[in-house]
Amino acid sequence: MKKIIIFILAMILFLGLIPISSGCTPELIFENIVISSDIETDTYKPLDIKTEFDTSAEHIYATIEYSGTKGGDIWRFKWTNLDTEEIVLDKEDQYDPDQKEKYMAGIVETDIYPLDESSIIPPGDYKIEFYNNGEIIKTTTFKVNKPRVKIIEVSLANQINEMGAPVAITQEFKSNETVYACVKVDFQTTGNTVKAQWKSSTGKLLTEASLDMIEYPDPSYLTYSFQWETGVIPAGSYKVEIYLNDSLYGSFDFRVTEETAETAGATTTFDQGIQYSSTDFGFTITIPDNWTYEESKTAQGEISLSIIPPSQDTPVFLQFNAVYPELYLPYEDFADNDSANFAEQQDWTFVENDGNDAVLENGTPCKEYYYSYMDNDNTSWTMAYCFAENDDKLYLLIVITDENNSIIAKDAYVGILNSLVFN
Repeated sequence: MKKIIIFILAMILFLGLIPISSGCTPELIFENIVISSDIETDTYKPLDIKTEFDTSAEHIYATIEYSGTKGGDIWRFKWTNLDTEEIVLDKEDQYDPDQKEKYMAGIVETDIYPLDESSIIPPGDYKIEFYNNGEIIKTTTFKVNKPRVKIIEVSLANQINEMGAPVAITQEFKSNETVYACVKVDFQTTGNTVKAQWKSSTGKLLTEASLDMIEYPDPSYLTYSFQWETGVIPAGSYKVEIYLNDSLYGSFDFRVTEETAETAGATTTFDQGIQYSSTDFGFTITIPDNWTYEESKTAQGEISLSIIPPSQDTPVFLQFNAVYPELYLPYEDFADNDSANFAEQQDWTFVENDGNDAVLENGTPCKEYYYSYMDNDNTSWTMAYCFAENDDKLYLLIVITDENNSIIAKDAYVGILNSLVFN
C-alpha cells in the first residue's frame, strides 16, 4: 500500500513540473525580413526601409528580428539574383557563440555592397531567404532598378588613345586614315547597347557595329571604326548614325579626301626634333613627329628601338638596331633569312627582291635590301633593310609596310637614316 501511495505522489509531482518546465521555454518568434539602405550600428535596427534601389546604392541590408533562439543555434541569410540565378551572398553564423545554451532575442543582419569604386550592385530582381538551424523561415524580394544610360557626346577622330577617347577630333579625313566614332556615356550597365551605322551621303548602309555595355560606373568611351577593305576609303561624303538601344541619338557627317603623294608625304615630318642618343654606341637619330619608340637592351649593351607611328591602325613597323656586326654577317644572307622567316609567320607569298649600295647623308656607305610579298588578301607588303657600319659597330634599320602606307613608311625610313649622326 505504501509503494502505491509513493508512486502516485511521484506521478503527481512529475505532472506538476510540466507546466513549470514549459513556462521556462520561450516561444520561438521570427519577424519578417526587412530590406533597407542603412542600419543603426549598435542595434542593427533598419533605417530607410525600401524594396527598390538604384545601382548607385552603397549598401543594401537585410535584417530580421527574432526571439526564443539559443545562442548556439545557426542563422543563415541566402541572397540570390533571380535574373542570373547567381547566389551573391550566402552567410551563416551562431546567434551568440559565447552563450550557446542561453535563450536570445535581437536582430541579425547581412548586407551587399560594391566591391570597389569601379563596380556597382548589378540591376535585377533579388530573393533573400532566412534559415534557422537549416530550416527556411522567411523569404522576401527586392529590386535594383536598371539605370537609364545617357550619351554625353559623340566625337569623330582620326586618332584615339588607349581608353578609346579622341586625340585628334575632325570631320575631314584622308582616304588612308581610320575614321573613329567615339561615343561617351555617363556610365555603363549590362542590358544596354550602342550601335553605329556607317552610311554614304545617299543613306546607303555601308557597315554597322554594336557593342553591349559592361558594368562600369564612371563616364567612358565606346569606340567604333570605319575602314575600307582595301585600306583606302573612297573620297566623298559620309555619315555615321549612333543608336542607343535602337533609338537614334544623332547623325554625324564627315568627308574623306583623296590621299595624294603630296599630302601623304606631309604626314611624316621631323620638325619637332625628337632625338634618341646613345653614348655607348656613339650615335643620334631623330624620331618622326608624333611617333613614339620603345627601347630594349641586351646584356652586352646592344640597342633595339621599335619606332611606332601615331595611329595604332597604321601598319608601318620600324626597328633601329645598334649592335655588334658578327651575328649579322653576311648582311645579305641575314636579310634574306630574316625576311623569309617573318613572311612565313604571316603566311605571305614571295614576289621579288632587290638590293643596292647607297651613301647616307652623313657620308657613311650602306647596303640596302628590299623584299616584296603578297598576303592572302592580295595586299602587297614590302620589307627593307639598311646596314651601315661605323667604328666596328653595325647600325641596322628595318621597315615593314603594306602598299597603302608605303609613302608614310618610306619618308620615315629615309628621314631616320638621314638623321643618323655618329658622335
